[in-house]
Amino acid sequence: MSSPGRQPRRPRRSPSPEQRQRDPERTRARILTAATEELSEKGIAGLRVSAIAARAGVNKQLISYYFDGKDGLLRALGTRWRERKRDYDRAEWSFPEVVAAYTHAANSDPVGTRLLGWAGLTYPTGKEHPDLPASAEQWRRDLDDLRRRQRDGELADDLDPACVLLAVVAATAAPTLLPHIAYGITGAEPNSPEFVRHYTEQMTRMIDRLSARRRPPERRE
Repeated sequence: MSSPGRQPRRPRRSPSPEQRQRDPERTRARILTAATEELSEKGIAGLRVSAIAARAGVNKQLISYYFDGKDGLLRALGTRWRERKRDYDRAEWSFPEVVAAYTHAANSDPVGTRLLGWAGLTYPTGKEHPDLPASAEQWRRDLDDLRRRQRDGELADDLDPACVLLAVVAATAAPTLLPHIAYGITGAEPNSPEFVRHYTEQMTRMIDRLSARRRPPERRE
């Protein structure tokens, strides 16, 4: 019997199969989001599983259960980035349109871009990065796509697609990774919506100048 004045307890309802399936997905997503934010702020060397767990509101044991530690988290974050990257890798888009999409994304939501910067500082050659095999394969696919675009006339024949790809990746991320230089050169807040729009538009123009279809400048004697 229940105590006087106290409502009888309702029987605990077991979660449905769908709920049991979704909960791990939500938990994994919360952990990955918290890890992204922690990494963006503190870098890979400063990453602490306990801090990620506290930010995600989960027991830190779940991080080991779902990701098998720090290296597994980094691999999962790489996978998440590549999944989002599909939104910008559209064959029907021109090269300037693809770069514009990357530029806007890299600077309007800069957390993921900072992760690339931290990875470079922590693993200068990339050889020790836990996500190296998958990320290297992604860069190879990006380079193959740029070579295809060069054959189609979107990139001048005298340009090395590998060097162009490296330069474009650096340029799209520059306002986020080098905000002090961006501010010193332009006098604008590099994270402001106005600057991001302007920089994206200028990147589109610059990339368009690399096209083989444009008439090369006349040489002066």
